[in-house]
Amino acid sequence: MWEHKLADALLEAGTDAGAYVPDARLRKVVSRLAEQLPLRCLTREEECVAYACGHAAAGGRPVVLMQCSGLGNALNAIGSLLIPYRIGVPLVISMRGTLGEGNPSQVPMGRATVPILNALGVQTFSVRDAAAAEGVAKGIARLAYDARSPAAAILEPELGSQRDAA
Repeated sequence: MWEHKLADALLEAGTDAGAYVPDARLRKVVSRLAEQLPLRCLTREEECVAYACGHAAAGGRPVVLMQCSGLGNALNAIGSLLIPYRIGVPLVISMRGTLGEGNPSQVPMGRATVPILNALGVQTFSVRDAAAAEGVAKGIARLAYDARSPAAAILEPELGSQRDAA
């Protein structure tokens, strides 16, 4: 199960807390992480980034999980906290608005997510199949925690539809 491999890789990397906004594709990742560490279910993505920044400032190793449609909410926190202060936080982002999307309101952020993150200097790594989940999770955790550079795992639709994930 790719969700468990991704979560376990984050745990092995020393992740000790996290924050998320609920999302169907992330549900099993969140459940697996919650078995071993405190997770905060918050209402907005910028709150997740702010929580992670505070936890990292206190010496912790947080992760943030969100759907790409909420990235717009988090941009100021990413651009004004994570980037300039070199706070390394891995981001796990579930994609909508791309391959096979039927909801037109999801398409703009789906199209813009990777270019926006790249423009801010956040490296992105696509996870298109289950075999890649563990390696990408290990890689973004190392970039974040050791190199103090936020990095994002982009969970692509090929991993399963939102309906499949529910």
